[in-house]
Amino acid sequence: MQFLNSFLFNHLRFQIAATVVLVVVQILYFMRPQIKILSTRIFNLILLSATIYLFFDYATVFSLVYYDKFPLWLVKFLHQGFILGFEGTFLFIYIFLEVITHHQQRLSFFEILFVSVIVFVSFVAILFSDIYYYISEDSVYSYGPMVNIVYILITVLTLSTIVKAIIASRNVEARRVTSYILFAMGLWLIFGLTQVLLPQILFSSVSISTMLLLLVISLGNPSERVDKESGAFNYEALRLVIADKLNRAKPFYIVNIDMEEISKLRRQFGDQAVIMVLTEIRTFVAKQFAQNVYKINNHSFTVIFDEHSKDKMDMYLELLEDRFHEKWKLNENTRITINAHVDFIRFPQDTPFLKKGVQNSTSQLLEFIELCHTYSEDADFVHRVDARLLQKRDRQELIYKVLQNAIKNDGIEMYYQPIYSIPEKRFTNCEALVRLKDTTTLGFLSPEEFIPVAERNFLIIPLSNCIFEKVFDFVSRNKLEEKGLKHVEVNLSAIESIDLSFPSLMKELLQKHNLNPSMVNLEITESIAVSSGRKLKRNMDDLINHGCSFSMDDFGTGYSNLSQITRADFSIIKIDKSLLWPIFEKKNPNRQNAKILLESMVSMILQMGLQIVVEGVENKEQFDYLVKLGVTYIQGYYFSKPIESMEYLRFLEKYNR
Repeated sequence: MQFLNSFLFNHLRFQIAATVVLVVVQILYFMRPQIKILSTRIFNLILLSATIYLFFDYATVFSLVYYDKFPLWLVKFLHQGFILGFEGTFLFIYIFLEVITHHQQRLSFFEILFVSVIVFVSFVAILFSDIYYYISEDSVYSYGPMVNIVYILITVLTLSTIVKAIIASRNVEARRVTSYILFAMGLWLIFGLTQVLLPQILFSSVSISTMLLLLVISLGNPSERVDKESGAFNYEALRLVIADKLNRAKPFYIVNIDMEEISKLRRQFGDQAVIMVLTEIRTFVAKQFAQNVYKINNHSFTVIFDEHSKDKMDMYLELLEDRFHEKWKLNENTRITINAHVDFIRFPQDTPFLKKGVQNSTSQLLEFIELCHTYSEDADFVHRVDARLLQKRDRQELIYKVLQNAIKNDGIEMYYQPIYSIPEKRFTNCEALVRLKDTTTLGFLSPEEFIPVAERNFLIIPLSNCIFEKVFDFVSRNKLEEKGLKHVEVNLSAIESIDLSFPSLMKELLQKHNLNPSMVNLEITESIAVSSGRKLKRNMDDLINHGCSFSMDDFGTGYSNLSQITRADFSIIKIDKSLLWPIFEKKNPNRQNAKILLESMVSMILQMGLQIVVEGVENKEQFDYLVKLGVTYIQGYYFSKPIESMEYLRFLEKYNR
């Protein structure tokens, strides 16, 4: 009580109130998730400057109350520190507004010149102007040229900040921050004028703390930049960080962790399981690399590194790869491995395509990161990405236009590759293969290149409709059944395989062309068969009951799931050439193992009562070996490459007499 009634307390009550407010401000601010950008660093300087100012405010009051106990040089030094912190707070608020409303850009030449003049005049005033002290039984305060000059400079900064905030408020994105800053600066003008008129009331510290409280509130809800599912920073936060990095113009690395199966996990196990997995991955990455983690989309985490040595960066990437070989927690009882890869981008080496202007470059770089998911194809865990990715993107966009034109203007033609039946010793089957007539825009385009483009861009259904229409018309119009053809094999896309309307479409086309359903065999790759589940089974059962048959294509290419053969009614298994060719490579030390694998597979499939097509047969040695092995059909260049429709008719007439 004695202190509360003391002369010292009467002059510190506003500082104590300001301290409480400043502590609240710092708690509110530092409890927020912090992203490492220039505006964050500037705001930290605002808080530091205000804290220094408040410390010296206490010290100056104490030195004046006990004036007789302090040397004069120390009293002046404390007042110099007070004024420096006071003006520094306004200076950093001005810079903060400039940075936050201009995409983290550094100050322009004229802004630097303006700030430099303010700083220079301030130091000259603080070091060389006089300051006087008023001490009485009722009040203590300082005045004189030093104080007057600093108040003028602060007024200049305040008015400049107000003008800048008014101009910046035209931008909708910056309107919230500028509104709070305008309010804070207006409040200070009232407080500042009152402080000048009533110098004995030392309440400037309260006005400073109140301004900072308004600034923290202006930053908005901290959760606005955090992904709710994973706890990582979101796309908007990454945009700010990228802009900051580009403004600094120093080398940095982007590590984008692309988790390829997240969407599938969400469908299979639900949102809560995915949240648990993403949270564990984000926590691991943040802890191991001591970096913020950003979620750029539903299947990717991004980490930004300042430039490190190659060995250190390789160590980080190797650590990440090793962890993804282990299992992640899906729920309390289940742990699973997750297929993932890393897209690794170096700035500026891999990004020469970036345009001038930070805003444009930021958007380009963010788009480039997302393009990696679609266009990077490196087989390793780490995909080293460079500007060639954009060339690939541009090529695929052109392929998309070629496809659109082909579908619209009959630009599709069918080729047929004969399939030889060993038991019947003639060509009883064929595979229909699509080609594009346009060979001038991009040259010859392989289906392996344009089919994925069609699937990604929702052209696969209209493209497939054209294919089925042409194949059914060709088989029916030329009465190929009478020429010894038992069925034509047509590839089925992943989208069609689970489209519940597909069986109806097939039945309509078969009826339209008066074609026996047994003449149609639909090929499904292993990857589709393994991943498509019940919808595929339902479609297969419907069409099999109607008379069609199914083949499992590319068996043995890496998605093998032998149990899938028993769950779905495939009549033919097509063994990929990758299982055949190693047996005949003279320099292959594992030829015998390859032979054992193929022979075991053929024996197992035949025992299940299924027929076998071996693809990629190119010479008599391979043919004779497969005949002895007991396979059913042979497909490959040994007999014929894929040929256009009229040539295929002549082929049948020649060899199926």
